[in-house]
Amino acid sequence: GVTLRSRLTAAFVLVVLVPLLVVIALVTSALPAVLRTQQEQGVASSGRLAAEVVSQLCRRARATAEAAGRAASEPAGLDRALQDLVGGELADGVEVLDATGAVRSSAGRVPLPSVTGDCVTGAPLRSDDGAVYVAAVVKLARPTGDVGWAVASFVVDDALAVRLRDTVGTGVVVLLADGEPVARSGAVAPALVRQAQRGGDEPARVGTDLAVVAGAEDYQPVAVLLAVPAGDAMGLLPLILGLLVGAVALAAGIAFLLARATTRPLEELGDAAARVAAGDLSTAIEVRSRDEVGRLATTFNAMTDDLRSYVGALQTSRDELQVSRDELQAGVARLGATLASTHDLDGILTVVLDAAMASTRAGAGAVLLLSADRSALELAVGKGLPDDGPRRLALGEGVAGTVASTGEALRGRTGPDLAPAPGEPTGATVVAVPLTSSTTVIGVLLLLDRADGEEFDDRDLSTLRTFTSQATVAVDNVLLHEEARRLSVTDGLTGLWNFRYFQLTVAKEIERAFRFDRPLALLMLDLDHFKKVNDQYGHQRGDAVLVELAERLRGLVRDVDTLARYGGEELVVVLPETDEPGAVRAAERICEAVRATTFGLPGELPVPVTVSIGVAVFPGHGATPSALLRAADDALYAAKREGRDDWRLAPTPAAAPAS
Repeated sequence: GVTLRSRLTAAFVLVVLVPLLVVIALVTSALPAVLRTQQEQGVASSGRLAAEVVSQLCRRARATAEAAGRAASEPAGLDRALQDLVGGELADGVEVLDATGAVRSSAGRVPLPSVTGDCVTGAPLRSDDGAVYVAAVVKLARPTGDVGWAVASFVVDDALAVRLRDTVGTGVVVLLADGEPVARSGAVAPALVRQAQRGGDEPARVGTDLAVVAGAEDYQPVAVLLAVPAGDAMGLLPLILGLLVGAVALAAGIAFLLARATTRPLEELGDAAARVAAGDLSTAIEVRSRDEVGRLATTFNAMTDDLRSYVGALQTSRDELQVSRDELQAGVARLGATLASTHDLDGILTVVLDAAMASTRAGAGAVLLLSADRSALELAVGKGLPDDGPRRLALGEGVAGTVASTGEALRGRTGPDLAPAPGEPTGATVVAVPLTSSTTVIGVLLLLDRADGEEFDDRDLSTLRTFTSQATVAVDNVLLHEEARRLSVTDGLTGLWNFRYFQLTVAKEIERAFRFDRPLALLMLDLDHFKKVNDQYGHQRGDAVLVELAERLRGLVRDVDTLARYGGEELVVVLPETDEPGAVRAAERICEAVRATTFGLPGELPVPVTVSIGVAVFPGHGATPSALLRAADDALYAAKREGRDDWRLAPTPAAAPAS
């Protein structure tokens, strides 16, 4: 009859062989499709990267053209300025044209005179000689009318295609304008180019070659085609099948050895093992001989003795772990109390995230706070997140967005029942807890992937809830502190900077202007006959006029300028890097903007308003804050004496005091 050794050998071989056969079937059927998908995703990603480089060239050209336009206001240094722009590799070529299209100055390789294309609108610039450029065109204008254009360009040639190929690190790059190749880093079959253009954003395959086209769009005036050799996934199958056959042979050999070593009856061992599995750790096998069966019985008895010791040790460790968790929760509470005393929001959130990850052994995490309009979550701090991890999530989107909208914690593994948002990992263990101030959610604490691979449990959730209740107090303190600081330097009616902030700013700006020998202007504005407005229309309408005036002026000043309420109906504007002509132009622009349109909402009685402005410039009219302010104030009163609704420039003193 068939021996026990033969039966065990056959059983072991079948146990190993059946899964291997299943693996072979899966590999031969699924591997080509998987590799094909990975190849297509890889070439699509590389194509988008190359297109993004072209888009960055357009943005660089735009910035360079604007710099050339600013340089055009100083004709004497225009040639040198354009050469510096090209020498700094900010563009291949820069030129400035007058209003008729004639070249005023140029540097580097530039298109023959033309302003017919602009990469910002997705159109390549074609030169009169047929060359193609990624070019930005900026119109130069003055209050008196248009004065020309500034053009900055990068040549679309084979060298650019090679640079893009080196950036993505693979394949051949072809640049297309209006569907026709204009530059390439190597040879590509025409059939592959045509197939890729017909495929749109989807990769196209011709033979063993793969290509994708990133079409032209705003800031990307030329289409980018990336072609790579896809190879043949079927070439890997012989190697994989060979490895699997070798594994089958090895498994058969091991099965034979195991069966030969197992030449004893297993009934007694099976019964004893069943009792142990049921929890009877006192089970022991009687040793009747000194052969293999006897030695196995001895080993089994030793194993049960060790198992009893291990179970006792585990019970002790469990009790100690519970004590440690209680101590950890107490430590977290103490940490939360400590956090409540600091005003560094980033530092607080970093401590919150570090402590939460340490207490739950999470591999990654993030703290997301609600945006100012409470429509989305924005990433505040994160650790261990992938590059495409969540940066901004709409309320109700993904795990964190759902927690923010419902105010309820979530935990589990992302998948069909716990759908992640774009950027949140799929198949990851996750726990998300809301940060709640009173009854309002202000953010979400999100943790991913425990170090031991297990899912987050109820104890982790309980620890995080205890901690976030303290962390929210700290965040509230910081937000309240920031709001108090903002209110201390802003005017409560208009929202402009207040007199205190103006004093600090004008002193720093004068110090900087003196140190770097740069101009600085100060405008002092006053509403004409504002008392009549209050008397005729009421003080509420007067306040509304001040608010509307502040809104109009915000649209007229630069980001670097400081607009503040000086007191009553008087406002001041600090204009860094502004000389006397620039300050006068700013004053004229403000007077015109105020007088051009009456004040008031639709349906209200319109209020005609004008302003008078005093203009003073550092250092000619004053080298200290008080002197410059006094000069602007004197000029303001001169404007009022001479008819209002106008500006006056402070007279230059005979000898200005030294700074």
